[in-house]
Amino acid sequence: MINLRRLVHTSSQLDRGRTAFYNIHQKVTDPAKQDPDFFEKKARELPLDQNYIDALSKLYYEKIGSERDLGLKAADNLILEKTEFGLPRIEKSKIRAKYEDLDVLSSAPDSVKKIFSVEMATRKELSQEWKNSLINSVRQHSLDGNSLEMKIAWLTALIRHWSLLVNDIGQETKKKPTWLTHRIWLVINERRKSLRILRERNETAFEKTIAALKISYHVPKQPAHVKTRKAWAEAQLKLRVENEKEKRLEQLHEEYDKQVEEHKRETQEKKRTLNNELNKLAEEMHRIDVIEGKSFKTAGKYEPSLISSLTESVVHSNLFYHPPPTMTEK
Repeated sequence: MINLRRLVHTSSQLDRGRTAFYNIHQKVTDPAKQDPDFFEKKARELPLDQNYIDALSKLYYEKIGSERDLGLKAADNLILEKTEFGLPRIEKSKIRAKYEDLDVLSSAPDSVKKIFSVEMATRKELSQEWKNSLINSVRQHSLDGNSLEMKIAWLTALIRHWSLLVNDIGQETKKKPTWLTHRIWLVINERRKSLRILRERNETAFEKTIAALKISYHVPKQPAHVKTRKAWAEAQLKLRVENEKEKRLEQLHEEYDKQVEEHKRETQEKKRTLNNELNKLAEEMHRIDVIEGKSFKTAGKYEPSLISSLTESVVHSNLFYHPPPTMTEK
């Protein structure tokens, strides 16, 4: 008897994996995707045909693939922003922050000032200039050093500077610096927490801060279902059915209102036509009565009951009335 286990060769080596590597994460280039409800709106616009479920699946994978890039850039509107990354513009001739208090530089020649200017600054010093510029735009007063607005500005400068650094590294190598993107995630979460606290404490300061720093803040939604393709597709299909039902009900209601108005108009028109015919018939009957001599004009309105009662009173007065006696003789 042949042993089948001896025929199986287990010593073969695979140079690659069983399936080709597929990176689910995509690079987002459409600024419209920064809207947190972008994919839900696109799902509601899909045509309801035989390919609707497949289109929903494709949209779901696009949504999942865009989450990482949107999480890093959407709050600061950095999609397609490849020049300044939301960082403030600083004049190159400006003296660096740590040398601004030196009185000697005020009378120094331009060649010396250039050495201490932003143009000759290192990356670390340039980062500090960006932080100071953003912090000064939201600082409450000159002695403010630990407010939430200042902390949010400092974190924002850090996020945008590191995003610029990730972009610069990406131009030199294809490998993404995960050690830096992980730190960006941590800073983004810390800034989101600080924004939430500031929003709860002072709504006016919160609005002023996000307007000055140009931050897109959205209240995070609680997950209503399991984050899977099937559950997301079912949820979108349910919303689509509800929207289509409401739209159809509105159309039927508008059609019903139009039919009611049309019926009222037709009824009033028929009523006017019948009244005109009735008036014509009454005139024709009166004309016939005049010809036959049955029609005569009376002054006032004849009241038979009133006339009969008055006639009876007059007759009784003539028969039974006796004038009262008087003391004079005639």
